[in-house]
Amino acid sequence: MQHLVDQLRHAGLSDREARVYLVSLSLGSASVQEISHAAQIMRTTAYNVIDGLIERGLMKSIDAGGKRLLSAASPEKIVAMLKRQAEDLIGKIDVVESALPEFMAIENKKKDKPRVYFFEGKEGITQLSRRYEETAKDFFEIVPFDLLREFFDEHEFDSHKDKMVRNRISGKIMIVADKPPVESMKRVYQRYGWEVRYIEPSKIAMNGHISVKGDEIYGFAYEGIPIGVVIENPPLASAMRKVFELAWESAPTDIAFP
Repeated sequence: MQHLVDQLRHAGLSDREARVYLVSLSLGSASVQEISHAAQIMRTTAYNVIDGLIERGLMKSIDAGGKRLLSAASPEKIVAMLKRQAEDLIGKIDVVESALPEFMAIENKKKDKPRVYFFEGKEGITQLSRRYEETAKDFFEIVPFDLLREFFDEHEFDSHKDKMVRNRISGKIMIVADKPPVESMKRVYQRYGWEVRYIEPSKIAMNGHISVKGDEIYGFAYEGIPIGVVIENPPLASAMRKVFELAWESAPTDIAFP
């Protein structure tokens, strides 16, 4: 009988359901006690299994003079049940398949779509700074020096740079300020090893801080409600890096380190 149990398990019945069904089929009308004994399962377990088979239409309960007897439905019921399930599955496949072009379109767009993350307020900028520190890639950036120093105190400013150095991050910085911060530029180069060049505000007015690092573009705006944004997209980052390289090559070198 085991091979029939295996066949019913392939049809979706559990081992106990298969055994109870086959026993009931062979006994005809029988009590729960007779079925549980023949199926070699506890009577309390048999009640649960039988109830489940009745719900699926594979067994039925008969009242025989006040005594509850149970019998198995025809094996053809199992075939009919499987056919219904197959029809339902085919219907579901047809529904999903009809929408497949739309699903594929969404997937294709997502592959090319940049990931954009927004940060707001001092806490958000601090969180974005931590992300920037942890991304161990070389960077290019243009910094509005005066705005940056107003936003971060001396300790925050130095801590941020120290963490980047610990992650072995190297970079090039173009500083925009009303007056050349020569001592700060010198310290940045000597202490952190980053190349620094000064640009006059008349040549490039900067109200925000822009950086490209790895596959990401970072933007910071410090006036009003501080806002930060990250755009994660290799082609955009590569294009921005080329723009930075052009700006770097054209930047004056009379106030620069090295």
